[in-house]
Amino acid sequence: MLKILLKKQMLESFRGFFVNQKKNLARSGQVTLALILLYAALLLGVIGGLVGFLSYSLCGPFAGAGLLWLYYAILSMIAVVLGVFGSVFNTFAGLYRGKDNDLLLSLPIPVRYILFSRLLGVYLMGLMFSAVVLIPGYVVRMIFGGFSVPALFGGLLLTLLVSLVVFVLSCLLGWVVAKISAKLKNRSFVTVFLALAFIALYYFVYFKGLDVINNMIANPEGINADAIKGKAYVFYLLGQVGEGRLLPCLLTSLAVFAAVALTYFVLDRTFLSIATTTASASKKAYREKRVAMRPLWLTALSREVKRFTSNAGYMLNTGLSTILCPALGVFLLVKGGSFAESLLGIEGASPDLIALAVAAVICFAASMNTIAAPSVSLEGAGIDVIRSLPVKTKTVLLAKAGNHLLFTLPAVLLTSLLSVIALRAVVTPTGAIFLFVIPVLFTCFTAFYDLTMNLLMPNLHWTSEMSVIKQGTGMLITVFSGLVFPILMLVAILVLPFPALATGLILSAVLLAAAVSLRFAVTTWGVRVFDGLS
Repeated sequence: MLKILLKKQMLESFRGFFVNQKKNLARSGQVTLALILLYAALLLGVIGGLVGFLSYSLCGPFAGAGLLWLYYAILSMIAVVLGVFGSVFNTFAGLYRGKDNDLLLSLPIPVRYILFSRLLGVYLMGLMFSAVVLIPGYVVRMIFGGFSVPALFGGLLLTLLVSLVVFVLSCLLGWVVAKISAKLKNRSFVTVFLALAFIALYYFVYFKGLDVINNMIANPEGINADAIKGKAYVFYLLGQVGEGRLLPCLLTSLAVFAAVALTYFVLDRTFLSIATTTASASKKAYREKRVAMRPLWLTALSREVKRFTSNAGYMLNTGLSTILCPALGVFLLVKGGSFAESLLGIEGASPDLIALAVAAVICFAASMNTIAAPSVSLEGAGIDVIRSLPVKTKTVLLAKAGNHLLFTLPAVLLTSLLSVIALRAVVTPTGAIFLFVIPVLFTCFTAFYDLTMNLLMPNLHWTSEMSVIKQGTGMLITVFSGLVFPILMLVAILVLPFPALATGLILSAVLLAAAVSLRFAVTTWGVRVFDGLS
């Protein structure tokens, strides 16, 4: 039974390789093999290539300074961060909120078998992300330092120990989220908040770590190894394991295996209670009250808003600009003044030209919101329900575009305001107007552009909402073309042989014409397309 559960968990964890989730059909063996090889090539080529380049930069100076243990320690920390980041989002859903939990628990299967199979999926996901960091590092180490049995043993043991550390941390974070989630009503917002907080923490650690590593590479002789040993002895022990030192290998192995045993002990005691816990809900007494009639367009818009805010995956994958735009505004508020003054020193740069360039950057940040892009496809098999209601199709489609604007325009306007404040020393009244007008017109354009692309390439026959939110040719084209438009705008600003005022007016006119044209297309051609979908 355990063997069957383990096989099932592996197929579930890597379902995308074996099943076409758009059509819910099994893939052929050749397609599955091709997808696995492509995924491995991308993982090793992108992440492995970046880590290999970093290892190449680190290994030579550290080997010359006798600090190879620090080299291994840095790689281990990177592997832990990337491994937890890559697996923690799947741990909660896969470990505690599996869709077949109720079915499996109703069968005569020991609970520990179910738990063990779930934990194996968590471990393999963490191992995949941590190994893609450590393996290129070992290859570089063998090139610089030569082959040795202790180094080979230490590298293999360190890979195992780091993957187990990732496993423990992922289980811990998943357990915390599960305990919190069981007490809350609206889990979507909690999931989004935790995901954004984790992403922010990840990038904070990444950029801080990058500065430290660059300083180390520039001056390896100035590294105070004794201070690192004293303040971060665990960090030092991991590096010693990489070198194959016997005592550090033994001590670190005992500590990590003890942590794994404790993790399993806690999960074994809490898995059943959390997996069968439903969200708490307060009881409300019925009270008769009058409900004011709302316009149909407001009702349709409220429907789109509820769908967006009730799905954490929808919010995280298509609403990033709602957070990114204000963050960009705060960055400009802090650094914008000195940045603008340095740009003014460039030949040909003018205050209005700088304002136009900043407006294009705001448009780039706003383009990462693609809320309208999957909105038609998300109707799915229930599209006949909305068409049977006494609501005009035109109203339904405008509500989908309006939902995009509702969650994007306020963030864009706030960013424009912060940008004007940040650049107040150099920006002119004309430039300030363009800082508001161009991003607003671009946001209106992208709302109807995303909706138009979804009408051109809808997918109503899906088995999972995430398959239309994250996958599909239409979604891919929408995302990448949305990022290309601001780049083309920036190129036009820098290349067009017109004064900044004329360039700004041309861009504004083009965006306005495109937005109005697409709105007209959506409310005429789009209505016919939507009514004909099945």
